[in-house]
Amino acid sequence: MKNRNIIIFVWLCLVIVFGSSTAVLAAEEASTMMCDEGVVNIGDRDTDVQDKCGEPNSQGMNKWVYNFGPSQPVYTVIFKNGKVVRILEDEGS
Repeated sequence: MKNRNIIIFVWLCLVIVFGSSTAVLAAEEASTMMCDEGVVNIGDRDTDVQDKCGEPNSQGMNKWVYNFGPSQPVYTVIFKNGKVVRILEDEGS
């Protein structure tokens, strides 16, 4: 019984580690994001991003998500102090 519990515990740990790694690997770091009105770069202000890309599809405290359509990647823009610090590109499903 003790061996069985250890095996189950190890299996669950592997599922958690590899499951979370897959989610992280799905989105890749991008240095820019192309929008209709210009290119968003690391360091751009949130107002510049909105001017270039419009309203995001969803918006959190420091994270905006842009989905430009089924054949385009989904972009997540991360802000700190009102400036872009990361752009993540997810190919989606």
